[in-house]
Amino acid sequence: MTKKYRVAIVGCGGISHAHGNAWRDLSEIEIVGACDEKFESLKRFATEYNVQNTYNDLRQMLEKQEPEILVVATWPSSHLKNVLEAVRCNVKGILVEKPIAVNTTQLEQMIQVTENANILLMEAFMYRHHPLTLAVKQKIEEGAIGEVRYARSTFSTGLTDRQNWRLRGDLGGGAVMDLGCYCINIIRYLVGREPQSVWATGKFEPINNVWETLIGTLDFGDGITGQLDCSFGWTWRESYEVAGTDGTLFVQSAWGNSEGEAHFIINGETFSVSGVNPYAAEILDLCHAVENSTPTRLPISDALGNMRTIDALHESARTGQRLKPSA
Repeated sequence: MTKKYRVAIVGCGGISHAHGNAWRDLSEIEIVGACDEKFESLKRFATEYNVQNTYNDLRQMLEKQEPEILVVATWPSSHLKNVLEAVRCNVKGILVEKPIAVNTTQLEQMIQVTENANILLMEAFMYRHHPLTLAVKQKIEEGAIGEVRYARSTFSTGLTDRQNWRLRGDLGGGAVMDLGCYCINIIRYLVGREPQSVWATGKFEPINNVWETLIGTLDFGDGITGQLDCSFGWTWRESYEVAGTDGTLFVQSAWGNSEGEAHFIINGETFSVSGVNPYAAEILDLCHAVENSTPTRLPISDALGNMRTIDALHESARTGQRLKPSA
């Protein structure tokens, strides 16, 4: 008989449906509860995914439904509060949508309390579970482009609604927080080390206290450089490229791959991989890690490295100085 994992979600906005759509096709997942302060969002999620137990209070849901896994899909500004509540109610694993926190200090608090309670905490970068990303990493490790010397990544889309959380600093928004976090993550992952220093510039919107655009450079030492650009003021763009001593690797469709074929190019040759739903792979990775006491694909140290880099880029853009991410 297939093991069923009791999963609950807090936050039933747009991204919750990417999770719900993946879960309903998984025999291992039982959605035991959904929570949101907004009735319409909660009702829509519950109706779409046949969730019987709905709540507008997280503690009540956790105490009554006793899920093994909590997925936090709320605004970043409330992630810490929700993680602390989950720890209090003794869940076994917590999957938090990116960005996992609004700053390094909050993430360090999350890490401390979850480690003390022996709870697995993972940031929800779904693309890291997709076969495309895994194949790209394998090719680089096999030396397909020689030694990595440079990596760049871009992610942008037009957004004008100033009430959207992505353009509100008080809710944890900003171009780096929603878009650039992917760029930083893939660059760090493929380079295989943390940046020694960063420098950034961009466009700051003081009314909403948010960076609409940010362009950053990451210095990894030994002549290895990463560059990223992200914006809510530009047209849709997404890609990443890695240059090595013996060639280049390029991915056009970087983040949104699902089922079907996905592609990447090495020195002009196209490689194809069969896709999966990355949200399904992501939740199963955490569930299996909880069940078997094994590491998750994305250790929490990866989230910490990303958050430290985000903080340093924000501060560099604010001050105009080259900065070292905190350790």
